[in-house]
Amino acid sequence: MSKTKRRRVRRQQMIRGFIAIAVIAAVILTVWQIGLGSNVVKVNGTSVRSGLVNGVEAFLSYYQTGQWPGDSLKGKTGEELDMALDMALVARNSMIQSIFVQSELIRQDFKAQGNPFPNETEAEEIQGSVDSLFSNVELARLLRSNGVNRSHVEYYFTYLSALTRFMDDVMEADPITDDDELQYYSMYLPYFQTPLSVEASHILIMDPDHTPAKRAEIEAILERLNEGEDFEELAIMYSDDGSAEQGGYLGSFGAGQMVAPFEEAAFALQPGEISGIVETEFGFHIILLLDRTEEGYATIDEVRSQLAEMIAADRLTAAVTVLMDAANIQYFGMITPSTGKPPISLSELEEARNPGGAEEVTE
Repeated sequence: MSKTKRRRVRRQQMIRGFIAIAVIAAVILTVWQIGLGSNVVKVNGTSVRSGLVNGVEAFLSYYQTGQWPGDSLKGKTGEELDMALDMALVARNSMIQSIFVQSELIRQDFKAQGNPFPNETEAEEIQGSVDSLFSNVELARLLRSNGVNRSHVEYYFTYLSALTRFMDDVMEADPITDDDELQYYSMYLPYFQTPLSVEASHILIMDPDHTPAKRAEIEAILERLNEGEDFEELAIMYSDDGSAEQGGYLGSFGAGQMVAPFEEAAFALQPGEISGIVETEFGFHIILLLDRTEEGYATIDEVRSQLAEMIAADRLTAAVTVLMDAANIQYFGMITPSTGKPPISLSELEEARNPGGAEEVTE
């Protein structure tokens, strides 16, 4: 695979993550309460109809969660059902703004720039994605029985392709510099923090009552270790838990993952050191520390790919926002007074239902 192809695939993966936030919840087709032929939104005069939204919405729900709209409501009643319906409504609104409005704006921008979309390669990729899904007879039947046809799936993959090209154009016009990476690294430094962690093995003599007889057993094992016998072999022979099969190996762990006495003893060791006898609620332990990673921060070189994704996501959002601010966007349905858009949070939903007197809503 060429470098350009790998970059496009990586950006498509990032874009899928970027838009997935809007469609995590299973969405109910009836919550919008408009007919299949009704307008949901107009973008510079171009209508997006509810039939298209319903089909794409159902496809995304199944494609990303394995559920069809309505599955998450089964068995819910009363307040639980009301909350689920509210969440479905705000998720649908978020999807409309993040997919349908963006899709229309980006494709209109390509046309205005004299940059035809899709080109031959993009069209082949879009049709290939659609054909791949519908070539599975059982899946095709399942999609159609739930209101999803080829045009709905094609719209979604066309959107992904358009967004990928749009991101390529944005990043080509404003390439990431070393200063950009340094700025983001400084801004998000806590995000790159690496906590203290250790890698260890242990030998456990199970005895929650801490009896003298069991303590004598662990003391005898510790003496043999001090005389130079192999820790792994002794763990296989004597340890009372499942780690015995791996020579007592516990893997890596950080603060709060082990019971306090065990953690304190392990964190006090240096690689290669063996502890004394450690008492916990499980019994008696001997700990061998294998490795230790001190608290610190990943270097900028170690996180360059993450920084590039963060910068690209922010620039994509900013570029789409410019298009949205300059567009004539008309929404048909419930509108939040303070934003002029459909509500995409529970607090905005309450505001839309009670203009000027919204109560605080806990999300």
